[in-house]
Amino acid sequence: MTVRMTLALLVLLISFGSSHGKEERWSNFAEDSDLKYYLDQKTVVPVTDNLYIFWVKSVAKDRDYFKKEYKVNDLSYILTNYELDCTVSSYRVRGSIMFDKNRRELGKSAGDETAGYEPVPPESMLELAQEELCGKEESADLQDDQEPVVVAPLVVTAPLEPAVANGPAEAELPSLQ
Repeated sequence: MTVRMTLALLVLLISFGSSHGKEERWSNFAEDSDLKYYLDQKTVVPVTDNLYIFWVKSVAKDRDYFKKEYKVNDLSYILTNYELDCTVSSYRVRGSIMFDKNRRELGKSAGDETAGYEPVPPESMLELAQEELCGKEESADLQDDQEPVVVAPLVVTAPLEPAVANGPAEAELPSLQ
């Protein structure tokens, strides 16, 4: 075999080995006029048969959206931890964290552990997350390369607060376990 052929074979084997079996962590499953939503496949935790804990990353389509909405400079994305009860189609927010483009934490807010569950709003990002997590049998029929569905924006009731240097200690998010 020539050196060129050996080199080509080696490159082919390396590229196949690195992509084979590699699961995509963040799947873009929904978007609205302002945000794209990504479900973190690695952190979906089934607490019971019908109760899931999971993270969603919200990324603004417009660079200035977060600055206008949250009055925070350099905000790149928001991670929100949800608890979803498939049996009664309800959810609660466990907490949110804001990050800059370097993955540095800018602020966080903890969910209210005493708050009850709220109904999943129709045509919302959470309804699509529910379909993704609760209707696994139905979603198995869908193709992987299907486009994300456009949904109405979800209104968050508790605003995120930016981190303040040398300020009061930030609230910790509840543990995933």
